[in-house]
Amino acid sequence: MSSPVILPDYSFRDQKAQTSFYVLLWRRNGISLETFDDYWRDVHGPVCARLPGQEQYWQFHVSPSPKAIWPVMEGIKYDLLPEEQFEGIAELTFVSEEKRQIWFNAAAILMDDEQNIFRKAIGYTVSPGNSKTYIDRIATGNPNGELGIVKYHVLLKKADGVSLEDFRQYLKEEFATTVTQNQLVLKFRLHLFDAVDNSRPDAAGVVHYEPEENQYQAAFEIGFSDHLAMREFLVSAEYNIAVRSQQRYIKQISVFVERSVYTFVYNGQITLAGQRGSRVAELITKVGAINQLKDDISALISPQINSVYATTNKITDDLVLAN
Repeated sequence: MSSPVILPDYSFRDQKAQTSFYVLLWRRNGISLETFDDYWRDVHGPVCARLPGQEQYWQFHVSPSPKAIWPVMEGIKYDLLPEEQFEGIAELTFVSEEKRQIWFNAAAILMDDEQNIFRKAIGYTVSPGNSKTYIDRIATGNPNGELGIVKYHVLLKKADGVSLEDFRQYLKEEFATTVTQNQLVLKFRLHLFDAVDNSRPDAAGVVHYEPEENQYQAAFEIGFSDHLAMREFLVSAEYNIAVRSQQRYIKQISVFVERSVYTFVYNGQITLAGQRGSRVAELITKVGAINQLKDDISALISPQINSVYATTNKITDDLVLAN
C-alpha cells in the first residue's frame, strides 16, 4: 500500500456556516445531460448566486454509481430504481437560520426557472451544527470544474426501528470520527437532514413532494486522490471499524460519483462564476484576463451585487444583535 503524504487540513473554511440547504435535483425529461449541465451551471446558477443571505453555494454534478465500488453488506439496499437516480446536488450554506430565511424569501424567482431543467427538486434543510466538515485536505475550496480527484456523495436512510438520535450518534461519533483518522481520506463532510418540508408547493412541472419512506436522513461527501487510494481505504482498519455496526443503523446507501463541482458564492461573496457564468469564468482564468476582474468591468456586468450582499448581511446581523 502507498504511504500518503500528510496534507494541511482546510476544514476551518466551513466553520462560519452554521446551517444549510441541500437539494437533490432530477433532470427534466427530454433534455440531454449536457444541456442540463450547461443550463444549470451557466444560466440557473448565476441567478441563484444573486440572491441574498448565502455564505456558500456549490453545484455538484453527479451520476449514480454502480454498487460494486462500495463493499456490499447484507441487509442494506444499494441498487437504485430509475426514479431514485438524479443528476445534481445543490448545497447552500448560511451563517444563521435568519440568513437562510432571507434566502428562502427571495428564492421564489427561482421557481419560474426550475421547469426549464428539473422535473423534481427535493430540498433538505439542516439544523444549525448538523452540517460539518471533519477533514478537508483539498487546497481549492471554491472550485470551478473538475478537481482531478475521486469524490463521492453518499446518501443514507436509517434502519427501521432505530431512533433518529441513535442514527445520528452512530454517524458522528463512530463512523465520521473513525473514517477521518485515515490519511487517504482527502475530504469528509457530513449532513444530518431535517425531514423534507412537504408543504412546499410544486412549481410548474417540478415535483417538490417526497413521501416519508423515500426520504434520506443523512449524506456525506468523501474524497480521495485517486481510485487506488479509495480502494486502499476500503480495505483499511479504519473503514472496517467504522462499518462494523453499520447494518444496525442503515438500511439504504445510495452512492453518486461527482462529475464536476462549481462554486457560485463563497465567504458570503459572489464568485466570478456566479457573476459571469462558469464557462466565462473558466476562460477568464485560462487566458489570465486580469482586466476582467477590475471594478469598472464588474460594475458593468454585475452592478451592486456585492454591495447588496454586504447590506443584507449587516441588516441581519443588526437584527440578531437587537434580539
